[in-house]
Amino acid sequence: MSSQEQGQVRSLNALSRRRALLTGLGCLLPGSAMAHHAPKQTRTGKGLHILTFSGKIAETQGKVLFKPYEQLTHQTIVPHGWNGQITDLQHFTGLTHFPLAAAMMEASSLRIGCNLKLLSRHQADNSASNCGQPSAAIDYAMAWDRARFDTAPGWSDFWDVARHPGRRSLRRDPRLTLEIALLADGVPASALYHVLATPEGVDHAFLKLEQLRPYIAWWSTPEEAGHILTSGGALMGCVPTGEILGAAGPDRQRFGLLWQQRFLVQYGWGVMTAAANNPAALAFVSWLEQAVQQQAFANAWPSLPSMAELNALAPHLGHIPPAIAVDDTFWAANLGKLSERFQQWMHHT
Repeated sequence: MSSQEQGQVRSLNALSRRRALLTGLGCLLPGSAMAHHAPKQTRTGKGLHILTFSGKIAETQGKVLFKPYEQLTHQTIVPHGWNGQITDLQHFTGLTHFPLAAAMMEASSLRIGCNLKLLSRHQADNSASNCGQPSAAIDYAMAWDRARFDTAPGWSDFWDVARHPGRRSLRRDPRLTLEIALLADGVPASALYHVLATPEGVDHAFLKLEQLRPYIAWWSTPEEAGHILTSGGALMGCVPTGEILGAAGPDRQRFGLLWQQRFLVQYGWGVMTAAANNPAALAFVSWLEQAVQQQAFANAWPSLPSMAELNALAPHLGHIPPAIAVDDTFWAANLGKLSERFQQWMHHT
């Protein structure tokens, strides 16, 4: 085992696994398969048990992915909510009353899960990083309460607690959070990962976070990020844009979104090591990775407003600028050591 892999094991406290690829079911789905489908909460051992993100993400997947798959294959899908952290896979893999088949997570986590042998990869897949195909892209942006701002704020305003007193919400994870700290301190988007790749750059990001520490409301899941804002738990915060755009009328109108410096996070599905020889698990993940299913989720998940809505919300923009792509290669290599430092910083008073 390399020193990097040993570090990942120490920092993430997880077992190792590989991921599976399988040629899926190339079937088109009938229109009637798009009926409403709420995530099941059963804890029985029946069905194909999977991990995904509770809230609007699971609701959308239920409608356009899980229910159609059930109608197509007569295979029951049983979703369970989780926070996407590699360290939590140990807990779920240890459960015997509902053995897990697959889990949705960030692309960087897929790679780490493969290296740590928590996830399984088909033997025919010899690539170093192909531990699951990205199958969903979710935008994260700053949202703010319109009633509290005369003009749209930027990330530098996020740190200005003198002019804009109140709580701010950020992710309880170095991913996104360190990038935002650097943006707020004037680092160009194009240089974020060059800066984070140096010890000085990491120090820079943590020093910036330290300025905001007393005012941060932390979230661990996309659903929690949306709830903190809509419940009034923070004046402004980092949130999946779909949690705001998909909210009920009053909440949707209540919040503005910073489109100029948002982030694009890639997600995929990994097959659990224990399910590596389970044809049902392999077929389900293969089906989710097909372009038809990826497009179905993209069409249903409200990451971006329509041009008409954008012009009404921010007429000065004229167009939606491209998002900053989170660098999965960087995080796959550095998440272990940066998570360790992040946790030390979180618990230091």
